[in-house]
Amino acid sequence: MTRFAVPRLRRLMPLALCAATACAEALPQEGLIITDRNLAIRTEVTATVFPGIDPDPMAPPRAEALPFETVRITPYLVGPEGPITPDAVEPVWIACELSPGAGLFSCMDAAIPLKLADIPECEAPDFADLMGEELPAFVSPCIIARETAPEFVVPLAAGIFLGADIELTMISGPREGTSTEDCAEPLLDGEYELPNDCLYSVQRLSLGPLDQLLVQLAAFGALPDGIEAPDPEDVRDGDRNPRITGIEVLVIHPDGSTEDPVEVSSGDTVMAAWGDTLRVTTFSPEEDLQLYDISVNNGESTQEEQEAYQGDWFRTWGQLLSGSSDDPESYNEWTLQPGSQDEQDTPPNDEAWLYYVVRDGRQGVNWWNLHVQVDSSEAP
Repeated sequence: MTRFAVPRLRRLMPLALCAATACAEALPQEGLIITDRNLAIRTEVTATVFPGIDPDPMAPPRAEALPFETVRITPYLVGPEGPITPDAVEPVWIACELSPGAGLFSCMDAAIPLKLADIPECEAPDFADLMGEELPAFVSPCIIARETAPEFVVPLAAGIFLGADIELTMISGPREGTSTEDCAEPLLDGEYELPNDCLYSVQRLSLGPLDQLLVQLAAFGALPDGIEAPDPEDVRDGDRNPRITGIEVLVIHPDGSTEDPVEVSSGDTVMAAWGDTLRVTTFSPEEDLQLYDISVNNGESTQEEQEAYQGDWFRTWGQLLSGSSDDPESYNEWTLQPGSQDEQDTPPNDEAWLYYVVRDGRQGVNWWNLHVQVDSSEAP
């Protein structure tokens, strides 16, 4: 996922110019959460009309979807004081048909300028559309919903058989400050300067695999004329979100002594003292990594690839050993001492947060967070 694409690039261009010309104030570190941010967007199939497509109820939910399936869209909204509750913001989600091979935000960019009030609501597809002489066009852009984690029924459109995907754009005002409407207006008008406190994110909803769709439509007797379905045994599973099966925390004191390691769950609180180091290990099963095909030789053939984990770490205060990791068993060290860009010698209210996001190299994503209560009585 290009996590912020054009909207964020527009916002960050003045900062990038500042860095190039040696401004007095350093840019904020990518892994330091000092304001509300959206760290990821997860798409997961929550309902399907195709029987038998998910035979294992324990399998991770699919991030890739087929027409007529229902997909939940969930952002990972966080701030300096912890994860942002869903009722704290009211974003607007916009869907747009993304042409094969097109980059993120290209669909919305082509539609700009437009007014938020003029964008129609997205319509759910109808199986009767398969019986017509031509497949319908997906009317886009269209508004999915005005809620934090909406559900979206994947449309049926001719472009899907050519490799189109759906571009998901989230626009949201912060918890306090600019309204969502006032955040949307300059972006949709094509303006260069956008409000600094607005949240803009864009994510690809991958549609397919196309072979899977053809197999399912054939089972319903609803294949469009002139299209044949492949052998079901030759069809790969859709991209699934990665799992996180464990989180372990080891507290290391400044003198080198340690506490017993403890297993924690996302959102748990750990007690530690100023100057301690938390060695945090997170586990994602290597066997979950899927094989998939990519086009090569200008689409004349395919090549098999395997997914690979990419973990990103973020904190609200303190020092991280690394900002990323790439192993199914990933660990990091979080030292509870102020970093170079922390404004206080102790964390605000003696509380700090650690955020972790893991991706599978495609659209699959998962995350967790950890809260630490810091005893700052011995801080210098």
